[in-house]
Amino acid sequence: MSFILIMPVFILFFSLLITDSISSHLISALNLKAEFYWFEAITNASILALTSLLILRFIMIVSRQIRPSEKVREWLYLQVGVSVFGIVLSLTLLQSITGLLGWDLIPFIDLKTFAFASISSLAIYIYVFKPAANSMIRFLNRLEVRYSTSYLFGVTLLILFLINVHQTQSADVEDKMIQNEAEQLVLIDKALSYRIAEAVLDTRTLASQPDFVRHLAGNLTATEEVELEFKNIVDIKHSYDQIRFIDHQGLEQVRINKGEYQIEIVPQEELQNKQDRYYVPETGRLNHGKVYISPLDLNVEHGEIEIPFKPITRIATPVKNSLSQLLGLIIINLNASHLIQHLEDAQSLSQGQIMMLNQQGFWIHGEDKDKLWSFMYPNSTQPPLSKLNPELWQALSTQNSGSLKQEDGYYIYHRVQLNQEPRIEQFEQHSAGWPEWILITHIKPETIALSSHHRLKLMLVFSVLLIVVSGVGTYLYARSQLKRNSAESKVKHMAEHDPLTGLYNRRTLMQRLDSTLKRIQLSKEQLAILYLDLDNFKPINDRFGHEAGDQALKHVSQRLSQMLRSVDILARIGGDEFVILIHNPESQQHLEEIAQRIINKLNESLHIGDQQYHLGVSIGIVVTRDHHESRDDLLKAADLLMLEAKEKGKNRYHFSHL
Repeated sequence: MSFILIMPVFILFFSLLITDSISSHLISALNLKAEFYWFEAITNASILALTSLLILRFIMIVSRQIRPSEKVREWLYLQVGVSVFGIVLSLTLLQSITGLLGWDLIPFIDLKTFAFASISSLAIYIYVFKPAANSMIRFLNRLEVRYSTSYLFGVTLLILFLINVHQTQSADVEDKMIQNEAEQLVLIDKALSYRIAEAVLDTRTLASQPDFVRHLAGNLTATEEVELEFKNIVDIKHSYDQIRFIDHQGLEQVRINKGEYQIEIVPQEELQNKQDRYYVPETGRLNHGKVYISPLDLNVEHGEIEIPFKPITRIATPVKNSLSQLLGLIIINLNASHLIQHLEDAQSLSQGQIMMLNQQGFWIHGEDKDKLWSFMYPNSTQPPLSKLNPELWQALSTQNSGSLKQEDGYYIYHRVQLNQEPRIEQFEQHSAGWPEWILITHIKPETIALSSHHRLKLMLVFSVLLIVVSGVGTYLYARSQLKRNSAESKVKHMAEHDPLTGLYNRRTLMQRLDSTLKRIQLSKEQLAILYLDLDNFKPINDRFGHEAGDQALKHVSQRLSQMLRSVDILARIGGDEFVILIHNPESQQHLEEIAQRIINKLNESLHIGDQQYHLGVSIGIVVTRDHHESRDDLLKAADLLMLEAKEKGKNRYHFSHL
């Protein structure tokens, strides 16, 4: 490279290097939001493309060595501007996708800026300066090479663009999905807390009813009124499974059950002693007017877990006299099936799998049925979440709400805390605190990928150029292939079929017969060969001409084709002779019936033009027996049987087993 050409290249290189550095830092100083990423990239690319054109114009003015014609100069300006614009975008996209090219070489100049200045200067050198003595430069400046490299460059730029947009949108999709799932869990929390708060207020209200106070004083009429009051509430509140009054000794005094078909007042003799149930002493230790809310577990009757499972949380309040002596407990059993059904309903709106765990990390609701309610069984070996996923357990133990990304997808979690419910927090709870539950939504990677794929479809509009180019090429190639295949199919059809009737010819018959014989030798099945020769055909040819004979053969072929199955093989082997292959015939009688139907059908008069013709047919039938017969022997035997039929008077069939 001569000194005269070195100087313009160096001027171009350093000008682009400095311009890109200044432009990038000025745009970065604007602190635009992420959604303006493309505005930054296109603005920077436009500035650098314009700069390259101005520098190139300056070089052409001051240099006597570079003086292209006006027509060529306009093409060069366009080519250089588009190339520099594309190089900037490609490097910007590559940096965004891979995170590379962002390393600072020296202050204010990073690897991307240096790569851009180098590649752009080299491209302009090849396009504009192009010393003819360099064989590589001459090759690169060939028209087909230029078009090919431009095409590949454009495709690369488009692919980088799509990848970048896909990455950006995928991140947005994930963030939006996590946000939606988090909001869904908050709504579930509110629904659960509302149901429990409602039961808390009802429990407090029942404990202060005048009828209930009179019941405690031993008023039998008041007892009936309490039972009726409890019954009405259970009837109205669909999620209430049971309302009870338990005395200070743990004995049930009043109990109303929601039965399968009606509300039931439990008779005195069926009332149970519940003093060994954990919620009885826990509630008894509270002050009058305070409320106990039990953890969510399965209902236990007579010491056994009720089947089918009935998830229950109990809302209880102590009833004490003026001396703070415990008189008993009011307990509402809240059927958590309604709460869990709310989880099922929310599942239809979720992109993931919603789970519910208790404070200890055992499953109450989830996809894996084997994990549910394991804490109710002392001998269960199902481990809690803290053992199965310590990282997730650590995260939700330190945060009330959040998300965690792991190899098997995203986990969005939210802790249900009843003390955040305004209607509950005013009441005192036992020393262990209010029960809490953990809501988790697990979004699998394939769900996230599927959502991203839906967004990816929207980006197909940016690949129209590729689709058009490849579509035209594919269309031209496919059209040539179709023409070739069509020609080959016609040749093959002509080689395999009789040109007059369209039936298989003798050559194809022999091939099919050979392959069928090989197959039945293995399967030990049978093959029937019907050799047909038309009777009274020669007089038609002699009297009315070969054209009438050809028409007669076509009619005969159509009639024979209509009578046979699709698996049967029908061929015209010459003149007025036909052969039918019937694979695995049912019986000799069946073959004879087929032969007779053929005879009857062909005996029907033929109408060709204004003439009426009458034909007959003689048939020889051979059926394989020991599966070692040769093709020629079978055809010869069938031919001889056909000749015997003709000698016996024509228009009949002769049958034989080999």
